[in-house]
Amino acid sequence: MEVTHEKHLEEIDQTLEHCGRPTGVMLQVGTRNIQNFELLKNLGRQQDYPVLLKRGFGISLTESLNAAEYLASEGNTRVIFCLRGMKTSFNTPHRNMVDFAHVPVIKRMTRMPVCIDPSHSVGTRAISSDGIPDIFHATAQGLVAGANMVLVDFHPNPAEALVDGPQALTLDELPLFLEDVELIRETYLKRQQNFKAVPKFHA
Repeated sequence: MEVTHEKHLEEIDQTLEHCGRPTGVMLQVGTRNIQNFELLKNLGRQQDYPVLLKRGFGISLTESLNAAEYLASEGNTRVIFCLRGMKTSFNTPHRNMVDFAHVPVIKRMTRMPVCIDPSHSVGTRAISSDGIPDIFHATAQGLVAGANMVLVDFHPNPAEALVDGPQALTLDELPLFLEDVELIRETYLKRQQNFKAVPKFHA
């Protein structure tokens, strides 16, 4: 659930309480709010919800990670860092330049779990010449690099979606997506074991 103002915390609490707290909630800070330090301070001071922090728009990776550190320093250490592509002059035909090569970099620099957002990185439902959608390929790139979490848009009818329809996968594609995710995750774990067996790669 995206949060753009500290008052949203109270609204979320009231809504969940009214409904009997039927579900867990993760707060999301979008790319344009990553340097909204007053918001980060308030999210850091509450301990009830984990926070998904998206990489900042137009700032360096280090600056984005510093924002995550600022949030965590207020007390809430349940922070997940999300890569969602970078806007550059080279991203066409995708919405953003996929930045999932930074998954191992973030894991090396921090202790945060890393999420990837292939939907906002790719921005379309385009299908490769091998028959695999670009969003599936981008997901695989992030998972095979060790991502802990995937954020993907699904909609029963993307043409009627109020936002992000062009990139949304359909619900009947979900089983294949999950199967592909499981396959890539198993591949990552196997690669990890292979490298652990070689002393120079396992200090």
